[in-house]
Amino acid sequence: MKKLLAFAVGAAVSIGAYAAPAPTNLPAGPIYLKFSGQEQIAINGAHTFGNNEINWGVILVSTAEKGDVNTPHDAIDPNGEIFFVNGQQGQITGMFYGVQQGSPSATNPFPATGGYLDLYWRNTDTMSKSSVSNTSISPSIRCGESCATGFTEGTFLARIMFDTGMDTGNPTNTIVGDQVPSSNGFTGNADSYGSVVTDAMIDGKTGLWANQLNSNWFSSYLGLRDLRFKNSYNYNPLWNGGENILGARIDDPGQAFALPEPGALSLMGLAMVGMGAALRRREKKSAK
Repeated sequence: MKKLLAFAVGAAVSIGAYAAPAPTNLPAGPIYLKFSGQEQIAINGAHTFGNNEINWGVILVSTAEKGDVNTPHDAIDPNGEIFFVNGQQGQITGMFYGVQQGSPSATNPFPATGGYLDLYWRNTDTMSKSSVSNTSISPSIRCGESCATGFTEGTFLARIMFDTGMDTGNPTNTIVGDQVPSSNGFTGNADSYGSVVTDAMIDGKTGLWANQLNSNWFSSYLGLRDLRFKNSYNYNPLWNGGENILGARIDDPGQAFALPEPGALSLMGLAMVGMGAALRRREKKSAK
């Protein structure tokens, strides 16, 4: 029995390690993502893209580390066990877009609704390294509604929809901003939840992290969510796009609770089925 169990577990772990190499899987459990980026924010009725968008930007994950649960289903703290560092194995890049003007709320001075965040894995062995430094990035990198050169290329990881439940004063807002942007300068914080769009596809492929991030771990007053963001935004005139299009620097964090990698679970299940069959054969032989 012990030998069979050891074989089953060892086989599943061994095969899973080869079947799901980085970046296709995340360590299961709480995760804390640190990132930085640049964005544009439209004010006074202006738009950053199309007729409705007021906010878009790009991000670069600097580190990803395992976390500790601070408050169950609400908050995750970093614990220093870093499993990804920008540029060492590649890069995790992203673009958020489609954020629209929200409805006023007593607790939300700068409300927003809608919006998506697309995450990508960038293989720096075959692709140039991206940066969010002011000296190497500009709004001209945008190449479409969900396209930003250097940030939406490579392997598609997940599409995350900014979801409701953070603004307790309005059920339609997806982002709570505590400071209204102004050309005179601003510094604020933005809180939001995110939910994975599990059927989102890029080039006919779903996101490699979509299933793992689809955890429903965070609890809001409007239901369960998959991720939580609490970001700072600070005026950056180098990213201005005109009188009513203001630039800003954004910084972390993002919090998630990753589910076990599906492939590893499947292999474990197969191994357990095999172990059960072997035990039944042994029992039949003993009965004879």
